[in-house]
Amino acid sequence: MGLQEVRLEDVIPLRHEVLRPGRPIETCYFDGDDARDTRHFAWVEAGRVLSIATVMRQERELSGEHVILQLRGMATAKDVAGQGVGSSFLQALNEELGASWWCNARAVAVRFYERNGLTVVGEPFYIPGIGTHYVMYHKKTAGS
Repeated sequence: MGLQEVRLEDVIPLRHEVLRPGRPIETCYFDGDDARDTRHFAWVEAGRVLSIATVMRQERELSGEHVILQLRGMATAKDVAGQGVGSSFLQALNEELGASWWCNARAVAVRFYERNGLTVVGEPFYIPGIGTHYVMYHKKTAGS
């Protein structure tokens, strides 16, 4: 089935399992999740949600470009991690968005995002209770 636009309720279980394990479910809801122009996406195979992400309007200047979209809460089911599911999802999402975007990437995910065309911008920063992050940027280019 591949990329699908889904409801917020469809992304929360995987956000909780992968990004906030052992923490209250309330920590899985982000400011802006219910904004009119926020979109939630999932990579679905055989009726199962394998990877998720949310795209919301959060403007930022990066590398001389005014970037409007932020990717948040990307997660891939642990049992399929490392099998290309996340990369397939991200590539399909790039095509769907058709625009530059940025994200706050956990330190452990930086190499994944770099392999998928993103670059680190600036210095690392720490989010209490979650860990070290880097701002990363995907610049829309012809063919990407």
